[in-house]
Amino acid sequence: MALSIKQKSDPILDTFDCLGVPVFVVNRELTIVSSNLAACRVFQYAAGDLTGRCIDQLVSIGNRTFRGTEYYGQHPSGTAPDRNGDGASSEAVCRRQDGGFFTARVSFVAQQNGENRLVVIQDVSKQKKLQQRAFQRTKELSVFTTFASVLASHTDTATIIAETLEALVSQMGADAAWLYLYDEEKAELSLKAQKGLSEDLQRVASRLKPGEGFNGKVLAARRPLIVKDASVDPRVTRRDRWMESMAGVPISYRGDVLGVLGVASRKSSFFTAMDIQLLLTIGSQLGVAIENTKLIGQLQDKMKQIELTGELGGIINSSLSIGTVFRIMVSEIRKLIDCDRASLLLFNERQNNLLIFALDTKMETVMKKGVRAPLDGTSVGWVVRNNRPWINPDLEQTGFPLDRKLFVEGIRSSISIPLFKDRMLGVFNLDSTEKGKYSERDLQILLPAAKHISIALENALLFEEISREKREWEKTFDAITDMVWIEDGGRRVIRANQTLLTKTGISPIEAAGKKCGELLERIGIFSNECLCADTATGKRPSFRELRGTGGSLYHFWAYPLIDEEGRLYAIVHYLKDVTSQKRLEQQLIRSDRLASLGTLVAGIAHEVNNPLGIIAGYAEALIDRAKEKPLVDANGFEDFPEYLDTIHQEIFRCKDILRSLLDFARPSCGTFRQIDINELIKEVILLLNHRAKKLNHNITLRLNRDLPKISADPGSLRQLFMNMIINSIYFTPEKGSIIISSAFDENAETIRVSVKDSGSGIPPEILRKVFDPFFTTKPVGEGTGLGLSICHKIVEEHGGSIDVESDSGGGTTFVIGFPAHERNDQGPRG
Repeated sequence: MALSIKQKSDPILDTFDCLGVPVFVVNRELTIVSSNLAACRVFQYAAGDLTGRCIDQLVSIGNRTFRGTEYYGQHPSGTAPDRNGDGASSEAVCRRQDGGFFTARVSFVAQQNGENRLVVIQDVSKQKKLQQRAFQRTKELSVFTTFASVLASHTDTATIIAETLEALVSQMGADAAWLYLYDEEKAELSLKAQKGLSEDLQRVASRLKPGEGFNGKVLAARRPLIVKDASVDPRVTRRDRWMESMAGVPISYRGDVLGVLGVASRKSSFFTAMDIQLLLTIGSQLGVAIENTKLIGQLQDKMKQIELTGELGGIINSSLSIGTVFRIMVSEIRKLIDCDRASLLLFNERQNNLLIFALDTKMETVMKKGVRAPLDGTSVGWVVRNNRPWINPDLEQTGFPLDRKLFVEGIRSSISIPLFKDRMLGVFNLDSTEKGKYSERDLQILLPAAKHISIALENALLFEEISREKREWEKTFDAITDMVWIEDGGRRVIRANQTLLTKTGISPIEAAGKKCGELLERIGIFSNECLCADTATGKRPSFRELRGTGGSLYHFWAYPLIDEEGRLYAIVHYLKDVTSQKRLEQQLIRSDRLASLGTLVAGIAHEVNNPLGIIAGYAEALIDRAKEKPLVDANGFEDFPEYLDTIHQEIFRCKDILRSLLDFARPSCGTFRQIDINELIKEVILLLNHRAKKLNHNITLRLNRDLPKISADPGSLRQLFMNMIINSIYFTPEKGSIIISSAFDENAETIRVSVKDSGSGIPPEILRKVFDPFFTTKPVGEGTGLGLSICHKIVEEHGGSIDVESDSGGGTTFVIGFPAHERNDQGPRG
């Protein structure tokens, strides 16, 4: 219908103009009939432009929320009147022509005519802001009071954080609150405390990377972040849309971001800039509290570390046993760091592996003491090669395949520390059944301790090495078959070997402190003078030959021990019983004479046998001629047959004598038995050493210790080697060398003995004749030519072989082979 607009002034509207209150006159359809100047000014319309508009275009009444500025409008407290209502009022949001909003109290007043109503607009924006600010200040004061009380009542960071979140939820009216801390090593946020978060959200959002989700963005931006409507905010991921609005601030300390503090509400636009300021203040205080707690923890750790270091320093001086050091060490470390398995692995550089030397665990394990671990494929091997510690937070994900053995036994994490002191000593290892058990904090404790552990280990290893060398020296000292003892500067016995103690019949304790003469008297040597006087005064070795009771003979040496400053501090005495050796030398002289006699006899027999054979032939011929009749009948010839028979018989008696002499001069086979050919060669060398020394020859033995025994006649083999070595001595010039070696040919099952000299060698044209009987290159009268022939015969009788190798001017080598298997016949051979 047509609107009737009053042209004349309305006293009521003028009155409201004087009060500065906007007023509209609306009809039953809520269409504006007229308005005062205050309404035009407030709503930013020219006079007359408001007439004809519906009031709903300017004033929103009902369950609608308007967001104009930073002020968040509330739902109207009253109910919008119907078209016939009267006297109703409610809070509404008014819209200006420029798009701005303000909150007002809208009252509907009926006019006297009953057709139109006055719509009175009372701007309450300032009052609402004042109320909101008062409410915020009250809320801040309440939160600060509670937070101050929490800080004053507790020193534990976890408790402070938990009660702070409780206060934020209860006093800010939030639905949830949380706190993340940033781990620089892992470069991630870790949820440390929460209030109001679901279990699913706690699980999926327990760890965040910088920039991931709402909290990750706060960390990455290092500034506060507020979300008014999560459903439409592009910065919010789908996971974070469980709340309508969120606010988060970084927790910082002196410019370093420690974590994120956040709150959330199921209401849109719930948090304001003043809430952010409140959270920033609390966040900074939490940063101080967290850092102080961290510093206190570090100080406590440092004190414990100092205490541990002191204890380990005491361990170094308490014991030199590696096992004892390890047990005490683990006991002290477990006061600071829990572990289910502790082990000490020693590095063997020669074998390039690690030995589990000590182990402390109650777990069933195959990785026991004495097991060796390779360097390849193990974390401890990596530690040795890089001389750096290693933390394995999860053995299920380890890059070292051999560490899986520990995983199978239940170990989930480990920490390994290198033990280094001028050289790599080993690895100290802690294992736990808990995943991610060890961290950098544990390294800060273990690394300083590792230095003391390394010193203790080095000392223990050196002590064990010295002890082992001492035991070896003592065994060597006692293994000497001659008598040895050491005297100090006062001529008192310090130590005597077992041979001397056995000879004298006294104990080591009884021997200590005795004089040299007392020990000699117990052996049967009496001397009125000091035997080591020359050594004591001249600081040089001395030698004497001593005679004892019963015709025994001894060689005595004294050796000085001089320190770095040239002072004599001890004398080593060496006493050797040479009675048997002297007797052997005498026997050797006799044997040499017999050998010379044998050579002479063989030469004479060879020279005499030839004429005797001729004489015997002629004698036989004469005997035959004497049987002829003319001679038988001749006078004076009757005695000739008798003389010729006598001559013939005596000739053969001479030949029998020569045969006996040859049998004396050449070897004869005896009884075969199992013998050690090395020992037999040594016996022969002992008999021939004097002859070699006369010519300054050097006889070297290179005998294989692992030769099997052979079945042979010892006497024949002695004669064999005697002839071979004498032959080499003869043809080797003065100061020459003779090398005698033995070896075992497993393929041929043969023992080979070679005699090599540095003589002039054998010319090729006569090399094949050396084993021929009566062939010799020696001058007449010095050889019979039977020596090598007899050697060849002896070797053949033993089922062996003999060969000769020689270069003219390059020496000669005789190689003799004997079968290593047993002979079936053990009796004598002729």
